[in-house]
Amino acid sequence: MTGDRETAVYARLLGKFAETMTDSELIESALLPARAIHPRAPRKRTLIGASLLRDTMPEQRLIVRNVSPRGMCLAARGHALKTMPLPDQIVCIRLPDNVEHIARVRWVEDHLFGVELFRQLDIEALGAANRRRNHRFLQMLEPEMPSVILALSNT
Repeated sequence: MTGDRETAVYARLLGKFAETMTDSELIESALLPARAIHPRAPRKRTLIGASLLRDTMPEQRLIVRNVSPRGMCLAARGHALKTMPLPDQIVCIRLPDNVEHIARVRWVEDHLFGVELFRQLDIEALGAANRRRNHRFLQMLEPEMPSVILALSNT
């Protein structure tokens, strides 16, 4: 009885793949060594416009919600769910200044999806380019401090 319960637990953990596996395959997969768990890379919040490019679909406008050196979380607001990319699909993400990144879609949820980039993203360069593009807007939010106050803060 214990073996049947363990097989059921492994089947539940493996999800839909377990439906086509035999009992011996389920047990064998459970005995494989665990994959090395890598800590999740820190995310940096963004609000950057981008485009999703795919062979079979017209270009779609996106918002990059956060980035890490190897991935992005993207929002496709206003698009029908049927136009969302599928997990494991290879896509091209065009960032501002026509910088393109090839990526694999890792997850899709509602109007959000995450991609794993094939090459590392230079987050500092992306942030600097974004600050240059939004310079006027940033000045309106944070006007320069008067020189009197700056002089007082240096002492």
